Amino acid sequence: MRKQCIIVGLGKYGKAIAKKLEDSKVEVLAVDSDMNVIEQVSPYVTKAVCLDVTSEESWEKLPVKDFDVGVVCFGENIAASILSCMILQERGVKYIIAKAGNKLHKNILNRLNIDEVVFPEEFVGETTAENILNLNME
Repeated sequence: MRKQCIIVGLGKYGKAIAKKLEDSKVEVLAVDSDMNVIEQVSPYVTKAVCLDVTSEESWEKLPVKDFDVGVVCFGENIAASILSCMILQERGVKYIIAKAGNKLHKNILNRLNIDEVVFPEEFVGETTAENILNLNME
């Protein structure tokens, strides 16, 4: 059976994840509230859905029960992030990764027992610094 992943929020971070998974054997359900974004990503995901993630009723339309992985990609919209994470947990998503926009957001996500909380910009900055330190310039 193919691994199933739901990506909620398709800004730069969410789109990058979806594109990277395009040629994999992962079934990707992409969710965003902007129809233009949905149209952009639909060619490289299994299914793309336009949905207001701040509405619990909207989530009833999505078949996400027992997905393997959920990625919540809201750094700025903390309410959408928290609600999305809670709903994915309630639906039995096995592993949840959430983007945090600041330390308070990170603390809230940690209290929700989110499996992995990330700061993409910080991670890329640290990776770039490591690359600089490992350059052999002699």
